[in-house]
Amino acid sequence: MTSVYRQAAKHVTNPRVIYRGGPYMRTPWFLLASASFALAGLNFASFVRDFLCWPLFPTGDKQPELVNKPTRYAAAGGVLMLSLLCSWYFAYAPSRMVTRLTVFPAEELLGVRTAMPPATRFLPRPIREMAFFRRAGSPSMDDPRERFVHLADVYRLQGSAVGAEVSELQRIVKEGTTLPQDRAAWLSKAGSQVARADVQDTLLLRVADARLAFQLAGAPHRRTVLNEPPLSGLRKALHLLWRGATDWEVPPNYVEPPAEKAVREKRAAHGVDTEPWFLDRAKFDRLFPLDRTRYSKKK
Repeated sequence: MTSVYRQAAKHVTNPRVIYRGGPYMRTPWFLLASASFALAGLNFASFVRDFLCWPLFPTGDKQPELVNKPTRYAAAGGVLMLSLLCSWYFAYAPSRMVTRLTVFPAEELLGVRTAMPPATRFLPRPIREMAFFRRAGSPSMDDPRERFVHLADVYRLQGSAVGAEVSELQRIVKEGTTLPQDRAAWLSKAGSQVARADVQDTLLLRVADARLAFQLAGAPHRRTVLNEPPLSGLRKALHLLWRGATDWEVPPNYVEPPAEKAVREKRAAHGVDTEPWFLDRAKFDRLFPLDRTRYSKKK
């Protein structure tokens, strides 16, 4: 059912970015991990094919012996399949990690930009335009990393924007650190209103008919919550080397609101930004209600 906030969004004419973030790991690291699993799997599968023995270790008078050829080939195939699945995950994951969400009220569309273009970009155009490969929306003609989907077809599967902030604040409290007075008051109020299952650092979105969910980071940084100075020196370098940067790129023909521009410039002054940004966390959760059909029992 279309939420009240989706109906209210129709009265806004200009596109509006409601979320900006980055992957929990830079895309090159994902690709490196993918290549490592693939190469290691090929190497180990080759070893299993030629040298698999049983038992693996000597037991009493029984010494390891080379197993028969069909068993060795079957085991090697299993090893190769497992490694390729791991490789596929790391290569595919960035195309399911959301870095920007843009609402187009006039068209009732949502622009979903990810850390990497979907794998379908490399397919021939006739195949790419088949309905099966457009289940997660229609690709943008201007941006290979963005796709468009009807706003009414996007729901939260798990987590919430408010719950992600609650998760970080609760973690700080458990460490024994005192929160600023305004944040402590907010936590006391919001913590009782958010479902425990939604108190986590990330959110999962169901986008149209896609079988795999889209993930986005939601937790604010500890230093922002406590009003501490940003990281510097070696700690900053290591953080930026690992974490993906927040996507502050401006969409085509987008009029950036002054408040959003001010946040972008403030964060840019501290260097590369890796903290997620929401236009409004509470309204974000209401715009994308929880999809409860996933947890309902099939009759």
